[in-house]
Amino acid sequence: MTTDSPNRNLRPRCHPTGTYTPMDTTYSRRSPIAKQLLQVAALSTLLAAAGCSNEDAEEAKPEAPTEAIAPNVVALDAKAARAAGITVAQAGPANVQQTITLYGTVQSNAEREGNIKARYAGTIRSISKRVGDTVSKGAALVSIESSESLQTYTISAPISGVVIERTANIGETVDTEQVLMRLTDLSSVWIEFAVFARDLGRVRVGTPITVIANDGATSIQATINYMAPVGEAGNQSIVARTQVENKTGQWVPGQFVTGEAVVDQAHVPVAVDPASLQTLEGKTVVFVQTPKGFEARSIEIGRRAPNAVEIRSGLRAGERYVAAHSYLLKADLTKGEPEEE
Repeated sequence: MTTDSPNRNLRPRCHPTGTYTPMDTTYSRRSPIAKQLLQVAALSTLLAAAGCSNEDAEEAKPEAPTEAIAPNVVALDAKAARAAGITVAQAGPANVQQTITLYGTVQSNAEREGNIKARYAGTIRSISKRVGDTVSKGAALVSIESSESLQTYTISAPISGVVIERTANIGETVDTEQVLMRLTDLSSVWIEFAVFARDLGRVRVGTPITVIANDGATSIQATINYMAPVGEAGNQSIVARTQVENKTGQWVPGQFVTGEAVVDQAHVPVAVDPASLQTLEGKTVVFVQTPKGFEARSIEIGRRAPNAVEIRSGLRAGERYVAAHSYLLKADLTKGEPEEE
């Protein structure tokens, strides 16, 4: 008695009519291993079909396989994509701004400062304000007894502001050159940035700039309104300055800040979110939504900015692409493969 081979059921079956039933060679793309199994199964089917009689081969009409998914497409429907946090946006026109980062500090507005000095030499009899105190224009600050007339006179605040320096105390003898107190109006401040040689040709009076506080929580839109005519010998830089309103006191003199200066801007017909870009096999790609899923499509990029990236080829205006969490699709597409260098 003949014993059936354990692999007998794995071979295609030839029917009396001459037709044969191939193995199911349709696989949804799940991993590189699945793709290899698909190729092996297809090859086995062809080899087995060749083993049937010539007559059977002529009459054989294999069943049409389901259309396979392209290797660069992740099969994922819209509902599953939303559940994974994948955000889809539409490619279209945008204003692309190229910026450079500058570093600077907040300074008091030198045009709104007042130095308090004695009108006549003498002895200080009273002084009413300390560093940090707020004063109003006309408020009494210091009283001094004149050394010549022995009469006491009062010095009043020439501006409204804050006391930022005090160098005198009661009982001291002062002359007319000594600065007793410094006031500044902090309702507006200067922000000065260091511009180095490589950027001098791109930053000028009128350049828009976003000023960002050191903690990143506060920012303000401003414009460069002054460029120093001479450089700083110590660090070989030029001072670029902007003046900003500070009525709420959020900008404190001495505070470090950064500035994003807009050095180029253009309106482009097709742009995408910078977070959408991924790299596959050394090429820049975006994942484009198609009826079959999300296709990894190679693109050519142009201008780049924090808010948008210009697309010169590979993607048309109106096409929908993955704007956020596209790395999830890249991970699915490359699982089982060696990581890119």
